[in-house]
Amino acid sequence: MGTWLLFFDIDGVLWDHLDVSSTEPPFKRISEDTIVDSEGERLTLKKGAVSFIKWARSVGAIVSSCSWNDPHHAIAALKAFGLEKLFDFQGIRSDPYKHLIILSVLDRLESVGVPVQRDRIFYMDDRNIHLKDIKESVPEITFLHMWKDVRSFDSAKMIIQNKLNGT
Repeated sequence: MGTWLLFFDIDGVLWDHLDVSSTEPPFKRISEDTIVDSEGERLTLKKGAVSFIKWARSVGAIVSSCSWNDPHHAIAALKAFGLEKLFDFQGIRSDPYKHLIILSVLDRLESVGVPVQRDRIFYMDDRNIHLKDIKESVPEITFLHMWKDVRSFDSAKMIIQNKLNGT
């Protein structure tokens, strides 16, 4: 498949919680797929999310989180799950400018000699509120609107495979 880029939202896509910034670290792992914060607030991994990211990496993806959150909270949750190294880049900002995350990762890759074709970039999110700015910055990006247009990680995998294979 060659090199391609996957931007992956975490709230509502990696885990079920919709705002990790509202939690109170530290987190404690209570099962393989669930952590709790210091006040008992639960975050549970979405079924298939981790295996999907591992699949993407195994077929050439460079993977970045792409999240509007308090970076301290989000990274603490990723560490509690043991997933901080699942991503090649941590694109977590406390402002809503996800397009700047995407442009920053593209700049970093190009600066080390890893150009990525713009039509081989995928962005997965459960909300489309950032899409206008993202599309203005990277018009060729493929948006996978999770749980609305794309109902499962298996469906996302098929969409990505078809796009990368030109079908």
